[in-house]
Amino acid sequence: MIEKSDTPTSLLQDRPSHRFEARSVTGARYTLVEEADLDGTNGRVHRRYRTAYAGLPVVANDDGSFTLVDTHTRLVRVDSR
Repeated sequence: MIEKSDTPTSLLQDRPSHRFEARSVTGARYTLVEEADLDGTNGRVHRRYRTAYAGLPVVANDDGSFTLVDTHTRLVRVDSR
């Protein structure tokens, strides 16, 4: 899903966060944002994910899927006018 991953060098150049689309098993579509920080103590890159619109935290699973973190947030349908 992510076309190009960040390297520690590119993180220091204030590159924008990666955005990509994901679809839930129910068919809902989400734009996810990947944010990466360089840990100054050991040089590792820490990646975090969130939904673009609501900023809900998302966890990347080992199988390449993503899971919304349960924040006890209630989602309601919004009809377009």
